[in-house]
Amino acid sequence: MAAPVSLERRLRADVAERHAVFRYFEWLKDHHKVAVGSLVVAAVGALVTILALGRDVTGLEFSRNDEPRSVMSPASDPPGVVLPTPTPIPSYMPETPSETPSKTPSTAPETPTNPPETSSEPSPGVRYLDELDADDRNGGYVREPVNMAGKRYLRSVQLSCNSTRTYFVYPVAGMKTLDLWLGIDDQTTGASGRVADLTFYSDAGRQIGSTKTAKLGPAAKVQIPLDEVTQLTIRCVGRELKSGDQENVAHVAFGDAILSAQP
Repeated sequence: MAAPVSLERRLRADVAERHAVFRYFEWLKDHHKVAVGSLVVAAVGALVTILALGRDVTGLEFSRNDEPRSVMSPASDPPGVVLPTPTPIPSYMPETPSETPSKTPSTAPETPTNPPETSSEPSPGVRYLDELDADDRNGGYVREPVNMAGKRYLRSVQLSCNSTRTYFVYPVAGMKTLDLWLGIDDQTTGASGRVADLTFYSDAGRQIGSTKTAKLGPAAKVQIPLDEVTQLTIRCVGRELKSGDQENVAHVAFGDAILSAQP
């Protein structure tokens, strides 16, 4: 009866031993899982720490697809959300006033102009008598401005006029007219009460027009035709206005005397 008991005990001991070994391996396996899990948790914590430090240092964060994205970049709009279009603000630009100044009427007094009788530059085909020299003469003459009745004539010639016939011969070939203002200069000495009679002659000795008289006061406009005249002779005789007696007249003025090639 002893043998069966011993075998049963041995069998029970063997089973108990196998259960102990199995529990030991189960324990090892469970602790191995715990250790591996602890390592995984520790690694994840370290990774999170590294990422947090990297974001603080570099200013970058990582999206789900591991692509770096700037922290300062604006987040994308959520899908399906439509933002309203902003209403444009109309710009207003004030009109610039015209900078063109209006003309201010001048209050300065007008400067009186010279009388129309004063000389100006002649046109083509025109010459002043003061540009010529007399080819022949028995009296004196001067080229200078004159004043007659307060009017000034710049391009003028003054001829002496004695009691006898005084003459002057001028070359006028190609000219058609001689235009002048005839008179006596306001400052001529001894001219008060006296006048001068002037006659004009062609080459053949033919008198041109009527006799002209020069006197103090306003000048008289005179025109002498010069058709077919190459040498113009001017004769002058001075006299007393009241008695008609011949007297010397110091000067007879030809104010702004112009020779023109046009009729």
